[in-house]
Amino acid sequence: MPSRIWRCLEPDAAAWPQGWRDLGDPPARVFVTGQEQVLRGKILAIVGTRGATPRGLAVARSLAGGLARRGWTIASGLALGIDAEAHTGALAVNGLTIAVMATGPERTYPSQHFSLRERIERTGCCVTESEPGGGAGGRWLFPRRNRLLAALARGVIVVEAPRRSGALLTAQLAVDLGRPVWAVPGPVDVSASVGCHDLLRNGAALCTGCEDIDLQLPPPRQATELAGPPLPQPGSAARWILDRLDLDGVALEELRARWPGTTAMWSEGMLALELAGLIRRLPGGRLAPRLWRA
Repeated sequence: MPSRIWRCLEPDAAAWPQGWRDLGDPPARVFVTGQEQVLRGKILAIVGTRGATPRGLAVARSLAGGLARRGWTIASGLALGIDAEAHTGALAVNGLTIAVMATGPERTYPSQHFSLRERIERTGCCVTESEPGGGAGGRWLFPRRNRLLAALARGVIVVEAPRRSGALLTAQLAVDLGRPVWAVPGPVDVSASVGCHDLLRNGAALCTGCEDIDLQLPPPRQATELAGPPLPQPGSAARWILDRLDLDGVALEELRARWPGTTAMWSEGMLALELAGLIRRLPGGRLAPRLWRA
């Protein structure tokens, strides 16, 4: 395979997206292949599971094509499943698309998307925060990739996602940044639909087609204008609790046993999280972060 030439972008670059300035931990620099100017366009993210159903793949492709025809640049993560169909759907109508990657700029992951990546780069771009030589071995790279994707877009559409899914993390990150989130409903007996139904239950907007996407979205909000309560301060009991939760839920008794502080501090932290709407209680005495802020 031919080697790639990539460019390094820093925050003072003309192509640097405004949305990345909203992040509490913005990238110091990124590496780009393709047409970097599309990073400043009108962007929507379409995300979902790698293990998508045929129906989910068709929906992702159709949505991406329809929105690309309306002038949107479609961003996704170059992964198998929904991501690849979102990129392909935009390309099929000669639209623009951006792949936000977890690997270093010289590597295509998964490798079978080498040709897809070449097509993306002709009119769009591929971008990554990972340094050259960075691989896909560290799982922590993907959540960091997802935060760039959520901040880059003016909104996020989740097509299919099981309950434990990187797509749901991207949706949560979008909410934290004040971006709208849409979810596509699916059959109630299909595991790939469960995450979307959770999003809808917790306040995401319904997406059944392009007509459900408000094409007059305002510009991304600045960090000082975010809706909903802020995250608890680092070092507080509330932040200690929140940082140890995951979407599957953590046993409250187990978490309480690990708490190094006093009972009063624990109670204060729990009360702060409850009042802010940042947690939800699950059956079996488990606690999870709220997907959508109250």
